[in-house]
Amino acid sequence: MGFKLNPYNLCVANSQIKGKQCTVAWYVDDNKISHVDDTAVTDIIKKIEAKFGKMTVTRGEHHVFLGMDITLNNNDGTVTILVKEYFKEAIADSGMDASKVAPMPAKKDLFTVDNGSEQLDISQHCRKITLRFQKSSY
Repeated sequence: MGFKLNPYNLCVANSQIKGKQCTVAWYVDDNKISHVDDTAVTDIIKKIEAKFGKMTVTRGEHHVFLGMDITLNNNDGTVTILVKEYFKEAIADSGMDASKVAPMPAKKDLFTVDNGSEQLDISQHCRKITLRFQKSSY
């Protein structure tokens, strides 16, 4: 398809299609394709689906990508990006009590080691939650 990886972010590739830049970005199972011409985007989607299978495609002014709710405000040319629901979901999945307000994110005893505590089970669930929070920091 003629795409070249971005040397600064290997999850982004660019190509010139019909004289304009087409950008494809991906992270695990989230993808973003952008081009000024909708038919170019449709052609790229068809080629990707021919190789990897059917994708869920969202077009328009609202998208969810990497946990971000992205809204294109065409009336004033701005973009709104929210992650509140993503964090609420991650906190709910973690089982943490997030009902209290804290003046700072760390407790006083953050670096105190309790040798009597049992070792944490770093299960697939814990890794999923950790990755979710890491992903949100991009």
